[in-house]
Amino acid sequence: MNHHYCPLCYAEIPIGAEVCPACGRNIESWERNTPYFDRLLWALRNPHPEVRMGAILSLQHQGRSEAALPLAQCALQSDVDVVQGLAVVDALRQLPDGADKAKALELLREHPAHSVREAAQRTSLEGAGSAGHRDNAE
Repeated sequence: MNHHYCPLCYAEIPIGAEVCPACGRNIESWERNTPYFDRLLWALRNPHPEVRMGAILSLQHQGRSEAALPLAQCALQSDVDVVQGLAVVDALRQLPDGADKAKALELLREHPAHSVREAAQRTSLEGAGSAGHRDNAE
């Protein structure tokens, strides 16, 4: 049986509902008027791990640095999902270097899962190493 959920409050809704009976928001209007990137950021809060993972992978391919902190927050909010945490680190690796990415990796170096902490640390070192290579090349 298929279940449909409000993309805003995640309440179960009837198939084809235009307005969420739980939160009262117009779902069609929100989906039509909210940029795709913003909907992906919102999906990082979804209670369903497969939806979050889809958003993580899509944000990785978008390559926008402003996704870094929401990605880290997603990994920290779902801290028992190690696979998701590692996917977030992989996504961060693909984002442009900058303050948001550095802060996101710093946050993930405090993740409860050892493998996520280590991956974040390695990614931070890789970024620092490539910055050093750029400095030496100049």
